[in-house]
Amino acid sequence: MPNAIDVLLPLPLAPLTYLPPPQGDGPRVGQRVVVPWQAGVRIGVAVDVRMVDAGRGVELRHALHALEAHSWLAAPAIATIMGVARNSGLPAGLVLATLNPPGIQQELVHQVRLHEAAASYLLALGVEVAAELANLDEWSPAALLPAKALEALRKQGLVDERGVPAVPTRRVLAPVRPPDDDLEGARRLAQRIALERLLELGQVESATGLAADAEVSVSAVRTLVAKGYAEYQEVPEPEPPLLQPDQPHEPLPDAPAEFVPPAGDGAVVGGKRRTRLAALLPRLRADLKDGRSVLVLAPETGMASETAGLLSASLPVALLTGEATDRQRVRLWSELIGGGPQVLVGTYLALLAPLADLGRVVLIDAGSSAYKLQSGSRTLVSKAARALARAADAALTLLDVAAGPDLVTQVHAAARRDLPLPRLRLHVADLNGSGNWPVHPDLTRTLKQVVERERQAVILAPRRGYSGSLGCQDCGWQAPCPNCDLTLRYHRDEAMLRCHQCGHEERPPERCPACGGTHVGPLRGAGTQWVASQLRSSLGGFPVYRYDKDQREDVGQLLAGEPGIIVGTLSVLGLPPLPRLSLIGVTHFDTHLAAADFRSEEEATRTLLRLAELSGDRQPLLLVQTYSPEHELLEAFGAAEPAAALEVLLGRQLARRKRFGYPPFATLAKLQFSARDRGGALAAAQHAADALLTGGAGAEEVLGPASAPVERLKGRFLFQLLLRAPDEVRLENLLALVPQRYPGAKLAVDVDPRDVGALLE
Repeated sequence: MPNAIDVLLPLPLAPLTYLPPPQGDGPRVGQRVVVPWQAGVRIGVAVDVRMVDAGRGVELRHALHALEAHSWLAAPAIATIMGVARNSGLPAGLVLATLNPPGIQQELVHQVRLHEAAASYLLALGVEVAAELANLDEWSPAALLPAKALEALRKQGLVDERGVPAVPTRRVLAPVRPPDDDLEGARRLAQRIALERLLELGQVESATGLAADAEVSVSAVRTLVAKGYAEYQEVPEPEPPLLQPDQPHEPLPDAPAEFVPPAGDGAVVGGKRRTRLAALLPRLRADLKDGRSVLVLAPETGMASETAGLLSASLPVALLTGEATDRQRVRLWSELIGGGPQVLVGTYLALLAPLADLGRVVLIDAGSSAYKLQSGSRTLVSKAARALARAADAALTLLDVAAGPDLVTQVHAAARRDLPLPRLRLHVADLNGSGNWPVHPDLTRTLKQVVERERQAVILAPRRGYSGSLGCQDCGWQAPCPNCDLTLRYHRDEAMLRCHQCGHEERPPERCPACGGTHVGPLRGAGTQWVASQLRSSLGGFPVYRYDKDQREDVGQLLAGEPGIIVGTLSVLGLPPLPRLSLIGVTHFDTHLAAADFRSEEEATRTLLRLAELSGDRQPLLLVQTYSPEHELLEAFGAAEPAAALEVLLGRQLARRKRFGYPPFATLAKLQFSARDRGGALAAAQHAADALLTGGAGAEEVLGPASAPVERLKGRFLFQLLLRAPDEVRLENLLALVPQRYPGAKLAVDVDPRDVGALLE
């Protein structure tokens, strides 16, 4: 029986089976392999080598060749890809494309070489062979062959193919010959000076650049080109420099030995990010000394860059985020393969990196919802990282500002290191009965102290824009989105109503379309524009900056220590610590508590503690505006021992999740059905529910169908099913029962959903 290789392409497909390349050794698992694909070639990854029966072998095509002798992805990385695909019921190629290791979607130059009988065969088909293809010993561009002709030659085995990675080039000015007698004399002195300088440099970017460097006129350089002393050439682009971590202003402090995580699985909880990293540092040193590499993952680019900078003062650290170009990523990948022990810090793009002898995987901000990818396979990166650690037999270390339900069920209590929580001076401002909106009098008074003392403040608003809606104060009408079951958000600075889901925009009406009244204006639901506008008018010109998705004003002066106020959404959590921060204000805490997800209380806890991290080593006042001043979470933060009070709340959260069958005591998947008409979406969801129940799913495992929290988004109606399984294996079995085709409707699957109401696209 012949050998065959299963090749995974970065496409929504399962692995495809090919015969090994006709020449050379058979590919090994993890190698990048060039395979024929439609009328061209593509790069895939060999994920398995196995035997197939002889009949099957006759049907298969040959892979063309491997791009390098070594593996591009290590065995644990491949196991992670396949495991994520299996657990989510998605094609493994979609997971590969989403995690996007470098060099998989690299541009190839497709070349062919005809066999001796190819020309006569093509002539018999009525295809004229291009003259460039006549030399059977030379490789020629595949574009010279019509697609149908190439396919015919493939079937007959009359053509060799290869895909050569395209080499980026740039246009430079280079010398062709040295100066001679034609450049003698005073009139040609400038030309001679320019040529001699060009010979010294070897090449330059442009005639203008050479003229400036040689201090001659551009016309003198152009004359050199006209006379044939220099010419423009296409040369390979130089290797790009790797991303470099920013060097910290000061190194990490020494951590007491009792806070250092164990050599095996463990966690560091509490404190601030710098102190958590300081506790981790001795463990990473020990890993490198033992010859083991470490992968440190962060949920966001800014956090990864900050972490790399802090660790690089003490350790050899490489950085990999979305700010790197594909060429930079390919270079780093190549250097990691066969390299020594290394600490790699990055976002999800670093998950599959080929680190030598991976000994530890670290998750920074382990409970962050930002680990959930919002497109492609919608992978929960933190969960995939745990799978990678298991596959590599590596330790898993979790770092977070607070212990959440997932963390405490993953890490044994003895392996958890609890740092002191950031000290918060909490003040709760009761919005009930307060006539001031959106800034409570307590917040106004405190901000005036910030101004008088020339300090800094961060004010958290629940949304961007001016107001959550614009409406009529006479009849209650609110401006609706024509495509979504949502009101349009009011952006006063642009005088625009905008839907933050579908992007629809329109001008605000002067009169109410419902009653004709003229009292049309912003309603409650203040956004960053409203809060910033009110503060600018009440604080006498004190600097106020907006920081949200619509507008991120330059806050560099504040980072340098200048006084000012930042009004922003949760985007502010990505900022570095502010050196003179004395006040953190939350304008509407209830929006965080009322999020449509069972994690809302956990997320609200993490939000308050992460806001405190913006203060560095200072102890700012945290002023929270709320309609629920007696909420148990605020009472816990205001307790004499906040850490103990939060542990009590954590116990209650765990009890509720266990009672209702929520993670970490179950595994969830959201099935979302969308259609242009409501009946079509509901019928598709009901069909899937029936298929699940008749296939053996229990009634407690299939929740729904029900309309999504926002039933219509972007012109499509949404209905959902929620699958709840005791473990991943059972969830895989349930997903296998779900039909894949629905006339007039679309199905999208999201395993481990972080927002039960979000539109899946």
